[in-house]
Amino acid sequence: KENYERVLQGIKSRAQLIVVSKTRTIDEIQEVIHLGHKEFGENKVQELGIKSEHFKDMNINWHFIGHLQSNKINQLLKCANLASIHSIDRLSLLEKILEKKTENSIGLFLQVNTSHEEEKSGFHLENENEINQAVKLIEQSRCFYLQGLMTIGKIRTDKFEKDANDCFEALLSLKAKLDKAHDLDLQLSMGMSQDYEIALKYQSSWVRIGTEIFGARA
Repeated sequence: KENYERVLQGIKSRAQLIVVSKTRTIDEIQEVIHLGHKEFGENKVQELGIKSEHFKDMNINWHFIGHLQSNKINQLLKCANLASIHSIDRLSLLEKILEKKTENSIGLFLQVNTSHEEEKSGFHLENENEINQAVKLIEQSRCFYLQGLMTIGKIRTDKFEKDANDCFEALLSLKAKLDKAHDLDLQLSMGMSQDYEIALKYQSSWVRIGTEIFGARA
């Protein structure tokens, strides 16, 4: 409770908090729900399926924040109370998702590789034509809508703060371009336990925090 309240105080209503519950137990998640929290994030489809089924009658929302394999799309879309997918990292994945029919409208975030790290997935900043194509595809959908853009700060770095600033500033700049070109007001999903305070300076809409709330994983 103390950790949760400290994080909320740090955010100060500037962004919405996704409590990252990956690897956490049902009991741990239940404790956070009892504190009044409704937004939770998972990065594995099978784990999300189990947890969303357990809490299907609760008034909470699930956000998928991990790498999504094409063969797991159907399984993901069956998860109860799925609100959004933050990791649409390639056109081929997007096209397969948009073929599906859903009962409720689901928000999509385009994942952008702002750090230029090869091990990361995501659209490349330099390929704005592909990003614009993704925007146009989603605009034609009835079951999905473009909620925003997502990025992850640089992982391998000796200049953590500078690189985090650069990554988040790049996503904010891309948002401005897309908002103007397509008459949008995109949300930004950026900032985790180690760098969310930096992300807030760049107008992050959603921060994804687990360790700062639950403590280090075993």
